[in-house]
Amino acid sequence: MSQREMIFVLIHAQLCAACRERLIASPETVLASHALTEEEKKTLGQLKAADFLTPERLVQAAAVSTAELAEYANHPVVRLRHL
Repeated sequence: MSQREMIFVLIHAQLCAACRERLIASPETVLASHALTEEEKKTLGQLKAADFLTPERLVQAAAVSTAELAEYANHPVVRLRHL
């Protein structure tokens, strides 16, 4: 299964402070409307504010690659769809 949706959530939360705060405060509510696997929801639900400080920390915390984040970094959905 593609991790595209999870990558979209990660990148958007990295860019948008309001959505990042919502994700950290209430991941179950924020992620309910996203097509994610239970494992992806668990991974995203365990993220802390400190994980978003640098791309390297985010990659490590979310168990994704830098290449995956870079591939979708400028995708319109990432910038326009709030959590």
